[in-house]
Amino acid sequence: MTWGFASYETRFRWAAALWAVLMTIWCMSPLPWRVRVFGAILWVAITLGVSVRFAWWRSRSAREVPIFLRMRCANEVVVERLIRNLVAAGYRLQTVSEALEAPARKAVAITFDDGGREAFSRIFPLLKKLHAKATFFVTDRGAREADFLKPLEIQEMARSGLVEFGGTAAPLPPGAEVEAWRAEILRNRRWLTGVLGALPRAFAYPDGTLPEVLGPEVQAVGYPHAFTVNASLRAPAEDPLAIPRRDIPGTYKPWQAYLMATRGRFSLCSRA
Repeated sequence: MTWGFASYETRFRWAAALWAVLMTIWCMSPLPWRVRVFGAILWVAITLGVSVRFAWWRSRSAREVPIFLRMRCANEVVVERLIRNLVAAGYRLQTVSEALEAPARKAVAITFDDGGREAFSRIFPLLKKLHAKATFFVTDRGAREADFLKPLEIQEMARSGLVEFGGTAAPLPPGAEVEAWRAEILRNRRWLTGVLGALPRAFAYPDGTLPEVLGPEVQAVGYPHAFTVNASLRAPAEDPLAIPRRDIPGTYKPWQAYLMATRGRFSLCSRA
């Protein structure tokens, strides 16, 4: 344990210790016993309510299984605080391939989907500032649309040694045939290979929920690993075409993102 306030872990524990001391002082005060009992009951009720909300006491995820995160926000404050608190708590940030092939103890791989331009203008500078690694799953929309990463931007990010790129697919209309999905996935992989000069090794399902349908097509295209979204953790070897990532919505506050990353949820009232 670090005796300071560098991470949410120590802040939670300091707050809990101070709360317990204050409650003890209240119970030992010279006030009438009825007042002290009522205050103690109220104190316990507040404690239980706060514990249910924050759930900081939940045991942390298994250290031997890599944690894969899908960040759905370009809010630099949330991303920076999450990274700083993970590092302060002893987690090691790796790219997806590193976490799959040579996972560190307490490995975390942060991923971003779709490849919007904010990845280059906002997230990449933050990664360089913190010397942190991340993986971006990108479509080939940058070849046609101004709001997505361009080839030169992808190449610059890849050369930094901090960023790995994987493939994904632009959403197709509901009811699209499997053959259309395969063509989209293959086109994206060929485009990304031409940009990077190397085959991308990981794929992210477009909405994180299609491994049963698209898994065989992803494998046929040549991807050895594919990622979906699920709060539970399991070893990647159990199903390399449906590796779960924990979803971090853009509406989360930094402490919520941290507890979701390390415990799978930030509150007993939240959905896992």
